[in-house]
Amino acid sequence: MDAERPPLRPHKALIAGHPSPIMEFLKNNALDFFDLGKRLLTEGKYNLSLFSLEQALQLGLKYSLVSTTGSFPKTHDVVDLLRRVSELTGNKRLEETLTSEISTLDLLKQAYIASRYFPSSYDRGAVERALRVVEVVFTELGIS
Repeated sequence: MDAERPPLRPHKALIAGHPSPIMEFLKNNALDFFDLGKRLLTEGKYNLSLFSLEQALQLGLKYSLVSTTGSFPKTHDVVDLLRRVSELTGNKRLEETLTSEISTLDLLKQAYIASRYFPSSYDRGAVERALRVVEVVFTELGIS
């Protein structure tokens, strides 16, 4: 699988301390989707909460990749994105989360499509686990 993806290299503008304008957009949207996901959870709208948490995670991971490399891959797969960020940063907590929470990450990945196009329902516990996973990733990446 690694042979199929081109390596991401640091972007010289980022190294020089001039972040891409897309960075703040990605970070702010990630945080807004995270807040929305929490609010929808309290309202009992679990499918939309899970979708919002997936969007938060996806955009947060893309923010991290842009911050590190100057670009991000054109994928919506949060497992792949987390794997890339984990490899780039060498963050052991992210590696552990990827392994120990793979079923929750797969649920988030599924929610990207299912909660928008198919009649789907999720229970509160599943959404709360997803919320905790996104919180861990955001904490490790310094997204706040």
